[in-house]
Amino acid sequence: MNIKAFHIFFIILSTLLAFGFGLWSWMGPFSDNQMLNGLVSVTSFAIGIGLMSYGIHVWKKFQKEEFKGEE
Repeated sequence: MNIKAFHIFFIILSTLLAFGFGLWSWMGPFSDNQMLNGLVSVTSFAIGIGLMSYGIHVWKKFQKEEFKGEE
């Protein structure tokens, strides 16, 4: 596995982890501090969205580099 494929794989894995943690925090059985759970959940979703946009940016960059190498 080359470094580009590993990078894309790691971004996808991190994105799924961020959304999964956000969902777990949102739906978790916590009753002590609902405000904190909501804040953690929203922050995790925001990080997931940021990772998605970063992943799209890196994917496009890697595709452009591959086409440059073929010329």
